[in-house]
Amino acid sequence: MDLTTEALRLGISMARVRAEVASANVANVDVAGYRPQRADFAQATGLLREAAEQPSMNAESLQTVTPHTLGESVRAADPDLNAPVNLDDEVAELETANVDFQSLTTVMSRRFALMQLALAGRD
Repeated sequence: MDLTTEALRLGISMARVRAEVASANVANVDVAGYRPQRADFAQATGLLREAAEQPSMNAESLQTVTPHTLGESVRAADPDLNAPVNLDDEVAELETANVDFQSLTTVMSRRFALMQLALAGRD
């Protein structure tokens, strides 16, 4: 795939992992000793920033970040062992992930529609 498509794929994967983490936090709100989790997207955002700055970047660089590697970046959000899950924060995380996912899938859909038009040879 090309760089733009890979960047969109990575963004969609990040939104999915973000929603999964927030969902797990909500599901475990009443579990004693559970600490809220967050995903660390530093590597992924660094690669996306690099792709934006260098359009000639190889798309394979973005393929190194998979949903599995994103999932491995999930860690406790707070080192405090007694840090509670804040439901308002988790709902905000879910909503943010939802907006990101919807936006990115819309862009991906339009991109594929333009590619289809180009292949069909229509104006």
